[in-house]
Amino acid sequence: MLRKSLYFIMIVVLLFILLPVSAFAQNYYFTDTPGNINSPLNHLTDYLKAPGDSVTVVIDDGQEKTTYYYSFVSKGTDSNGDYVIANYNIDYGFDKDSGQKKIYVPYVPHKIGTITYTKKDVGQITEDMLSVKYVNDDVQILGYLEGLYTDVNVISIDKVNGVPIRQTQYWYFANFLPQSERKYLASRFIDGTAYEWPSIFYTINVNGKNIHPEQLGAMPYIKDGNTMIPYRALFELGFGLSEDQVVWNGSDQSVTVTRGNTVIKLQIGSTTAYINGKPYTMNVAPVIKLDRTYIPLRLVSEGLRYKVNWTPDPGERAGWGTVDISDN
Repeated sequence: MLRKSLYFIMIVVLLFILLPVSAFAQNYYFTDTPGNINSPLNHLTDYLKAPGDSVTVVIDDGQEKTTYYYSFVSKGTDSNGDYVIANYNIDYGFDKDSGQKKIYVPYVPHKIGTITYTKKDVGQITEDMLSVKYVNDDVQILGYLEGLYTDVNVISIDKVNGVPIRQTQYWYFANFLPQSERKYLASRFIDGTAYEWPSIFYTINVNGKNIHPEQLGAMPYIKDGNTMIPYRALFELGFGLSEDQVVWNGSDQSVTVTRGNTVIKLQIGSTTAYINGKPYTMNVAPVIKLDRTYIPLRLVSEGLRYKVNWTPDPGERAGWGTVDISDN
């Protein structure tokens, strides 16, 4: 009696082991035509999901038939994504081939938000922002914004996820130049002579501390090889100087900054800077842009006895790079 019971249990266990392969296995059969982009052969992982699953596809061009047969072996994940291992047999009619193949599961993007912008000669557009494999969603949103920001045909970025951009954490992407100036700068960039977009792509560190774009109030940019930056962002946020040490004079549009025994005076539109009363010629003059006073970063930093190091983007993307400012 005991022996019969053990046999019964073994049979039941064996049936449960075989059940996923036999009872639930899916065997798919398709006929297809050559060149069909929607062929099941292009998305086999839609069908090969579990032990016992198989796919047979017969390609018929009206004269000859080729039969493709794939059967599930196992699945896994590596640095390239999820995959299925499948055995395959291919009958070309005049020849045959067989073996084993790793088939990667196609990445299906998901919606990460919407973006609304205005484009020249088109008007306002609202688009879905889609995820990218191996890219963080927040980074991908920045990628969308950066692409629009440097597109000469985009007049403005208006909303992110239906919220006016100035009310979001991405407010600085609303700091657009006039369209005429954007076209001018883009034309100069084409021949490689300048890149003057106000840019959120610069990383500026002072003694290892990052000055975040939101703290700048307006974005730095490069003019004739000089990094231009809002002066209060540099002096007060970067160098930690007080309002008494950074004085704006509206009558002659000048700014005077004092650090220790060093006094620097700069004037809008003038390429002459005065350091402790001694004149120095700058390559570019301070300028008012986007309602901010921009000054050349290197001269005033080095004039205040800071060391400045510029590291361009490793990928050589124009308008990207890192500025490290430190005490000597």
